Amino acid sequence: MYIARTLLLAAVIGVMPAAASAQQTLTFEGFAPFTVLSNQYLGVNFQGATILTQGAGLNPPFPPKSGVNLVYNPVGPMELLFGAPIAYFQGHFTYNDGLTLQGYDAGNNLLATSLGAFSMNSGGSGNPDNELIRIDAANMVRVVVTGGGGNNFTLDDAQFTGSVAVVPEPSTVVLLAAGLAGVFVRCRRRAV
Repeated sequence: MYIARTLLLAAVIGVMPAAASAQQTLTFEGFAPFTVLSNQYLGVNFQGATILTQGAGLNPPFPPKSGVNLVYNPVGPMELLFGAPIAYFQGHFTYNDGLTLQGYDAGNNLLATSLGAFSMNSGGSGNPDNELIRIDAANMVRVVVTGGGGNNFTLDDAQFTGSVAVVPEPSTVVLLAAGLAGVFVRCRRRAV
């Protein structure tokens, strides 16, 4: 009976969502062209972000930093909403109008602002594309990227760090529960 209780406690602790300080890099690869991003990535929700693929909707002067996919803002600003506070956000941006990153806390207080180095860096501007722009502030839960009215910037290789919830797949939880139920029943029969 002691073994069954110990296993049950270990399983419950093991399947609970864990908070881990982790660095994540989003390359946006593996999505079909024109996929609207929302909650496809664990721990971050996008608003105003659509996938572009090189050769399928994405042509110069907005090249990807890596791979063939990136995201762009079809209309207005792009927002990233994080499930847990982050410490920084950065990405490689190509834009044809000035670019601003703003980080907010859970109370919607502005914590930090970062600006692109140029008024534009897309092809023909003479400025390097895929500029790395970073924003640092503890406890950010929302990052807003603004640049003109829409369809005027791309983001690739986005990176952030902070407490990111790690949630097990439902099938893993079901299998673990079934195995533990079997162990519990077997231990209980032995005790009787």
